[in-house]
Amino acid sequence: MSEPLLPRAENENLQPSDAERQLEGRAAIVVDARDLHVKLEQILASRAWRDSLTRSPELVPTLVNTAEAVREALARVHRRAELEDWPESTPVLRTAREVAKRRTRLHAVVRRRLAALGTHAGADPLEAALTRLDTLARQPANWALDLREVLILEMPARWSHPPGGSRGYAVQETALFGHAASWRGWVPGTGRVRLTNERLLWRSALAGPRCVRWEALSNEGLQLNAATRELRAGRDWGVFARRQTDAANLAALAEMVRWAPLRDALRTRRGRLETVALFSATLGESRGHCILTSEQLCFIPTGQGPRVLRAITSSDTSLPTFDANRLMDLLRWLSTTDLDSALDRILAAAIGKRWTRMEVRVIERPLTGTSAILDDSLHLECGGERMAGFPKDSEEVIANGLLRDYPRPPRSPWLP
Repeated sequence: MSEPLLPRAENENLQPSDAERQLEGRAAIVVDARDLHVKLEQILASRAWRDSLTRSPELVPTLVNTAEAVREALARVHRRAELEDWPESTPVLRTAREVAKRRTRLHAVVRRRLAALGTHAGADPLEAALTRLDTLARQPANWALDLREVLILEMPARWSHPPGGSRGYAVQETALFGHAASWRGWVPGTGRVRLTNERLLWRSALAGPRCVRWEALSNEGLQLNAATRELRAGRDWGVFARRQTDAANLAALAEMVRWAPLRDALRTRRGRLETVALFSATLGESRGHCILTSEQLCFIPTGQGPRVLRAITSSDTSLPTFDANRLMDLLRWLSTTDLDSALDRILAAAIGKRWTRMEVRVIERPLTGTSAILDDSLHLECGGERMAGFPKDSEEVIANGLLRDYPRPPRSPWLP
């Protein structure tokens, strides 16, 4: 139904109160929108914008939730003004024009803030860009770990800019400090990445810490580009690992710590099982890793990381081949029952082998050569097969303690 129009004679003497009454409350919506845009622009233009924004958590959701009503109110104001030939000085019309200008200015400020955080706003409308900025501003990015966190991995890495880049000033900034900058190829240690049970962090000498919490990631987790070794933590940022194996390990460990049983175990901080040893070994011609407990010995061949990850988390993965030793190390945070259950699935999926305590025997080694140097590898007989293990440091202590009670074969009378 078309809106009733005032006679032309009455329009010439239109009073502000008349225009506002005809808008049926939409004038108030326009005024509130102007005030909200002014306040947000003032906050984001200040030096302490992040703190000011986090102290006013209602501002951004209010702007986003009222956006449709504001657009409808602005359209109604301009329609009535055109149809009824309102004077340019009509207060509600001036306010509507100011809201349009404020939205453009606020959008520009939001884009600059996103660019400073290494995030490309792209073609996002104001509401979407402002929501992303608000989310980033509230993400704690302290490099130091809090009491709930367990450090899983730390390694060198470079910051990855969002694809596409920004325009204007941000293009110059990207050219100088972005991941494609020419000097990054020869400057060592341009950044470090930390993976904990709660989040992924990155920092360098040129930028403050950035982080993403695991619950903020999509169901796909970290996205790995095997060709470039880039791991993207969603749309806004990512890191470049130095080696492909580092990239695969980082992506796999991220999936592991998102696995609910392990996350619960890490959060309760029960501590790792100290009755489990993990070490590299060879079984005949095959290389791999051993998991030694007081009841069993398991052997996982090298290159079985993707199969092990799928077996543990029951989720599909397209990661390239990598070793499973880091994944197995995390399993020591589980209870004995959960560890045994995970090992059952892993051995079935990774073509591994398992021997019970009674099938494993420690083989005594004689002094080798004329220099009387003792062979420091661990030699075992596992169900008739020979294994050489290479435990180091604390793993050697745990392995020796576990093997102390394992049966030993009779010593040959021909050995010296």
